[in-house]
Amino acid sequence: MLQKPEKSIPLFDCKTTQEVIGQQRFLDAFTKVLNHGGYCQGPETKELDKALAEYSGTKYCATCGSGTDALTLALMAWGIGAGDAVFVSSFTFVSSAECAALIGATPIFIDSDPETYNMDPADLQRAIDEVKKEGKLTPKVVIPVDIFGSPCDYDAILKIAHDNGLKVLADSCQSYGSSYKGRKAGSYGDMSATSFYPTKPLGGYGDGGAAFCNTEEENALLQSCRVHGMSHEDHYDNVRLGLTGRMNTFQASVLLLKLTVFDNELEARDKVAARYDNELSSYFRKQRILPDCRSARALYTINCDDRDELMAYLKEKGIPCGAYYPKPVNVQTAYAKWNTRKVPVCEKLSKTVLSLPMTPYLDKEQMDYIIGCMNEFAAAKQGKAA
Repeated sequence: MLQKPEKSIPLFDCKTTQEVIGQQRFLDAFTKVLNHGGYCQGPETKELDKALAEYSGTKYCATCGSGTDALTLALMAWGIGAGDAVFVSSFTFVSSAECAALIGATPIFIDSDPETYNMDPADLQRAIDEVKKEGKLTPKVVIPVDIFGSPCDYDAILKIAHDNGLKVLADSCQSYGSSYKGRKAGSYGDMSATSFYPTKPLGGYGDGGAAFCNTEEENALLQSCRVHGMSHEDHYDNVRLGLTGRMNTFQASVLLLKLTVFDNELEARDKVAARYDNELSSYFRKQRILPDCRSARALYTINCDDRDELMAYLKEKGIPCGAYYPKPVNVQTAYAKWNTRKVPVCEKLSKTVLSLPMTPYLDKEQMDYIIGCMNEFAAAKQGKAA
């Protein structure tokens, strides 16, 4: 009989990092912001811009109000709009399709690879060919999503995109801290975006995001677009359409502190994932991470044909879990008019994937219990099959 741990098991852990760093350091940082009074894009946000660009290996970083803002700002900086096709993952959160639709572009949904769950390069090529053949839209941008923290096949996606005259906007909203063949998230595409929502690997105390680029021109456009399209010369002349997409200084102060332990937390996530990889029954299919890549392990997600039954079983055992995502974006109500392509892998994944507790601070007792319960379920299922 498996013994339930005394400590409750979280699916995400947004609190323990504060204890590791020390609450007083956060209070001191907040007091500093209160004293200087620069509550929106204050000095801490400028410091964070530099720290994140250095961490990612990019020339520039523009922090902003959310990951969705970051994606939208990048598209606005590139001048994407009506008549343009933006190729997006369907098996993901809605943001990448949403940002394209909000600025008047048309999202084109791409199927997933059945093992990595990320955008399938072969289907991307098919979709580009279809759009070109139809001749109604101009293919402009690809937005691959690093689902659950695992980098996409960027060599293949960048080649397809660039061969067809498209730019790549890497959606690293779940994968900050990951790496692809020696490059860090933030540097994967022609521009990249990430999120600092509290449940992300590098999470703030509310919404926050950042867009990354390598040209002075793109950086100037990102900074203008995040403040209503404001001119750098005359703050009362808005020279382009923009957003109110600034990051508040309190969030920047939190993220600067959390960066001090971020690499340690990524290592701890790797250890949790390694236990899952090595000790979970082969009954559960694991997400494939590409060679020479490191996932940020935003979520540990397995694939199981008995997903709904497993989910009910785990909840009965006091183990939180989540079906991300139970409905691909292409079949959601607001996106039905763009649901023009078949994405069968996405639709199957939405019925079979399940995310397990993943935090840097799961202890041995908690993990023993999670893995033990999972393997008991698998053994029962395999016994029935036999």
